[in-house]
Amino acid sequence: MTSQAGAGVTAGAPLLAVRSLSKSFGGIRAVHDVSFSLAAGEMLALIGPNGAGKTTTFNMASGQLPPDAGSVRLGGVELLGLRPEAIWRQGVGRTFQIAETFASLTVAENVQLALLSHARQVPGFWRPARAQHRAAALDLLASVGMQAAAERAMSVLAYGDVKRVELAIALANQPRLLLMDEPTAGMAPRERNELMALAKRLAREQGIGVLFTEHSMDVVFAHADRIIVLLIAEGSPAEVRADAKVREVYLGGGTTFERVAKAPSSDAGPPQGATAPSVGHAAANAAAWGHRPVLQVSSLDAWYGQAQILFGVSMAVTAGECVALVGRNGAGKSTTMKSIMGVMAKKRGVVRFRDADISSWPAYRIARSGLGWVPEDRRVFTDLTVRENLAVARQPPRTGAPTWTEDKLYALFPNLGAMPDRFGGRMSGGEQQMLTVARTLMGNPCLVLLDEPSEGVAPLIVEEMARTIVALKQQGVAILLSEQNLHFAQLVSDRAVVLEKGEVKFAGPMSALLGDEALLRAHLSI
Repeated sequence: MTSQAGAGVTAGAPLLAVRSLSKSFGGIRAVHDVSFSLAAGEMLALIGPNGAGKTTTFNMASGQLPPDAGSVRLGGVELLGLRPEAIWRQGVGRTFQIAETFASLTVAENVQLALLSHARQVPGFWRPARAQHRAAALDLLASVGMQAAAERAMSVLAYGDVKRVELAIALANQPRLLLMDEPTAGMAPRERNELMALAKRLAREQGIGVLFTEHSMDVVFAHADRIIVLLIAEGSPAEVRADAKVREVYLGGGTTFERVAKAPSSDAGPPQGATAPSVGHAAANAAAWGHRPVLQVSSLDAWYGQAQILFGVSMAVTAGECVALVGRNGAGKSTTMKSIMGVMAKKRGVVRFRDADISSWPAYRIARSGLGWVPEDRRVFTDLTVRENLAVARQPPRTGAPTWTEDKLYALFPNLGAMPDRFGGRMSGGEQQMLTVARTLMGNPCLVLLDEPSEGVAPLIVEEMARTIVALKQQGVAILLSEQNLHFAQLVSDRAVVLEKGEVKFAGPMSALLGDEALLRAHLSI
């Protein structure tokens, strides 16, 4: 691959030069002969199909993994062979696909520790860490919109907010190069565009080269100066968008990320040029399946310690329909799913599943009853193979639910079918997400809780997930979907429930939500 400076970037010697980088894990070739350059002040997006080697490339550049061959030079200095801390001191900041922070410390303390390391200072009895560099930490938090949460524990933050704090930590060493791995995962559309606009402004003002991976194509096309699609293409955003091979292998029809003017009608076919399905019709589905409410949630409250998160949440999901649970980061979507699934330590209210009161049941009993959960943080067994991960989730066929087999799931997710003996820990983040969905379906559920299923997954696979959800609905499966990707949610959802600070602010047809601009701005950051 050859490189050129992006718009607004000064041409000259590259800040970062990657040449012939390669890495294999046993017989698995993760990265092969990757070369590119990055200029100071440039935003370069490194994208590609799940398993193409994006995170592996990041891990080699930051010293997390030794390469088999190649060179990574920053400002003419070879980074390969240096330890991660030495690379950090050369001016390389890093955020991770799965955020790396200290959950037991406050937001400010996390940033202060990074500032202490940058200053080569060691906390002591007379100089406790929490008393040092506080003003600088607050300034960094303000730059990413998190100063108001400075005294909150990291463990109680929504995942999108954790990603913001991680960016502040990465900026603590005043980097020349910033590596951002899925930086906007879990964020609402306006929030992720604001974060990347901030990164772009810092890149321009401070001459920071930014290399980022991202599956949110609206972010990539809006903020990247140049795009590299691993194994396929390189060019400007316009050139990559128009590339037929890129659309075939990676982007698909674009339905799940490109803005549409209105919600598809219930009897319409797929949008022009799209391959994802159109939305179903709640009334028709309910009639076909006898108007049976599979899930009923009444006056649900939930707490993390002494902090109350949910306040009287009520909703229902009928057989054969998909209800989208939407809201800003921290609105309580994941907490609602955890409460339904029985993994919240403190909750109050009534949860009925298939006419049984499951409010006080343990999680394992709820799972055995036919309620499946795809958690946001995946939770695959890293030391088990794909086949073994599926095997441990197998349950007997049940009335009112389709029966899944290993072969059916491999047909649904061809990536998994190509690697049945690969260990979970050797899979990319997107591949792990596919495995989490497949493992849940292996339990033959009557109701599926899907928490951010499109996060970290290539657009083409997101379209396959949309088809799967529609197919599940047609077989009478009820689905509760939590999703920041509203383009994806509107394709598959019949109704929507909007949460704001743990309270229901809207419940009704998805078309009514999409038609209310004031509601979208007020509660969804759109």
